[in-house]
Amino acid sequence: MNTERWRFTAEMIGIAAVVASLMAVVVELRQTQKAVVAATYQTRALDAIALNISLQDSEYITPLLAKTDLGDPDAVAALEDVDRMRLRIFFMGRRVDADNEYYQYQQGFLDEEYYEHAMKPRVRRTAPMWRALGITEPRPSFHEFVEATLAEDTE
Repeated sequence: MNTERWRFTAEMIGIAAVVASLMAVVVELRQTQKAVVAATYQTRALDAIALNISLQDSEYITPLLAKTDLGDPDAVAALEDVDRMRLRIFFMGRRVDADNEYYQYQQGFLDEEYYEHAMKPRVRRTAPMWRALGITEPRPSFHEFVEATLAEDTE
C-alpha cells in the first residue's frame, strides 16, 4: 500500500507540473503576441518615417504629388509618360502597404481604431489614384475591402 501511495503522489505531482507548464506556456504566448503587435506598430512607424524622408528628398515624387493635387486621378492623363511611371511606382508602394495593413488587421495585429480612423481614410484617398494608374488590388479580400470602403463614401 505504501508503494501505491507513492505512485499516486508522484502522479499528482506530475499532473500538477503539466498544468503549471501549460499555464506558463499560455502566459508566454500572450506576452509574445503583445511583442508581435508592438513590433508591427514599430515597423509601421519606421515605414512612415522612411516614406516621409524619401518624399522630402525626392526631386521627382513631391513635385508630381503637388502637380496632381496629392493624387487627383483626373490629373494623371496630363502627365508625361515618365512622370506617370514614377507616380505609378510610388502608388504601387502605397497599395502594397495598404494591403499589408489590411492583412495585419485581418490577423488581429492592428486594432479597430487604427483600421477605422487611419487605414480606411488613406484607402479612400489613394484607391482612386491606383485605378487611374492601372494598379490593381493583389488579393480578392483586399479588393473587396477597397470596394466596400469606397462604397461607404457614396452612402
